Amino acid sequence: MLVLSRRVNESIQIGTDIEIMVIDVRGDVVRLGITAPQSTQIWRKELWDVIVKENMTASEAPKSAGTPSLPLSAFSKLSKIPTVKVSSQS
Repeated sequence: MLVLSRRVNESIQIGTDIEIMVIDVRGDVVRLGITAPQSTQIWRKELWDVIVKENMTASEAPKSAGTPSLPLSAFSKLSKIPTVKVSSQS
């Protein structure tokens, strides 16, 4: 694991098209701004873990001979997460 120290308004670059900037630090909460192509999926780790676990469970489930039932989606268990659009400051 690479560990970097950054201050507010400092950023790191991942590859050529992903930038992560420290927006704010309040106590033990850090707000990050991420600039990435729209096709890049960005997930909070705890949500990603739920999705991976549910996919593993669904793939290991025995196939029943009756009417197939679709697994409950991870998205239906999670509340909608509000997003904040940060305008670029010149």
